Amino acid sequence: MTVDVPADVRDMYMVHTAFRREFRLLPGLVRAVAEGDVERAGVVAGHAALLDGTLHHHHGMEDRHLWPLLLERVPDELEPLVHTMEGQHEGIDKLGVEVRASLDSWRENADSPSRERLAAAFEKLIPALEEHLGMEEQQVLPLMEKHISQAEWSAMVQEGAASANPEDMPLMLGLMMYEGDPEVVDATIGQLPPEIQPVIREAAWNAFQAHSELVHGTTTPRRSTEW
Repeated sequence: MTVDVPADVRDMYMVHTAFRREFRLLPGLVRAVAEGDVERAGVVAGHAALLDGTLHHHHGMEDRHLWPLLLERVPDELEPLVHTMEGQHEGIDKLGVEVRASLDSWRENADSPSRERLAAAFEKLIPALEEHLGMEEQQVLPLMEKHISQAEWSAMVQEGAASANPEDMPLMLGLMMYEGDPEVVDATIGQLPPEIQPVIREAAWNAFQAHSELVHGTTTPRRSTEW
């Protein structure tokens, strides 16, 4: 099945770029915290928990909205690819359990063993996440453009915005805006609730700069293209 008005999936690339950048930076952030510095560990742990929760939320939107539609519409020979995506989500979720357990332990006391366990847990998660993001971009997003309508895509975006923590929304948009194509940023904002569209751009940018200064010590952290 093809659709009359195909989904504009460019915002997915923007989300993926933010995930790549911020998750790659996490092991170094964790290891840079001095033993016993519970205050700094709390800052980094809060950032890590935000990313982990956002990733879980993002995958939940895909699981509910995209995979069922694709399985109904793609040719039979492409069904295994969709199931691979679902399986990768499950694998990433299992690694996330290890991350969260290590994160809770480290947040409490900021000792060296828990710090290293957490950094190592992220180093296990990152390759699995990047494999998934790359496969999704190369093989699945083209299918979504063909088989998912813009109305269906917008419904997913709007539900995701509505079900996210309102306090986190400006920061999450700011994290995407940092490396985002301005045209894609405009299109993304255009899908958000009308009442927040006039103010969300400035709020997002301010939230990102303040958060990045706190977490990374700069408003211009290393970009995903600089690795």
